[in-house]
Amino acid sequence: MQEPEIPPDMNSFEQFLLRYGIHIGFIVSGFFGALLLVSRDSAQKLSTTIASILAGTACANYLTPVVMSILPESVQSNGKYAVAFIMGFLGLKGLELVLNKLFKVKVNVDVELKKPTKSKTRKTRKEKP
Repeated sequence: MQEPEIPPDMNSFEQFLLRYGIHIGFIVSGFFGALLLVSRDSAQKLSTTIASILAGTACANYLTPVVMSILPESVQSNGKYAVAFIMGFLGLKGLELVLNKLFKVKVNVDVELKKPTKSKTRKTRKEKP
């Protein structure tokens, strides 16, 4: 596996993160994209909101380089943070689109976090004759 290219002007912490595939610029852009998506769907539960933000942020960090590789050179040089923002906004749907486009794999990532509900059936008492 090839090590990621690390620019010489980065500090040691940024180099450390980039070595493990964490690009701070992509994470921040994706985080704001995910926040925009969550604010649009404000009726969600807290667990769903947090999961959506984390998924959008992770998708932006790890899928932006993949998406950038299939885009034109002009976008690659000037639009990488815009692509990260869009990937954060799309979240798991962005992952689905990338898998369908690149690998011709049909994937459906509609995931809902729901708690199991208790049955509302009651035991009825037998009436006395």
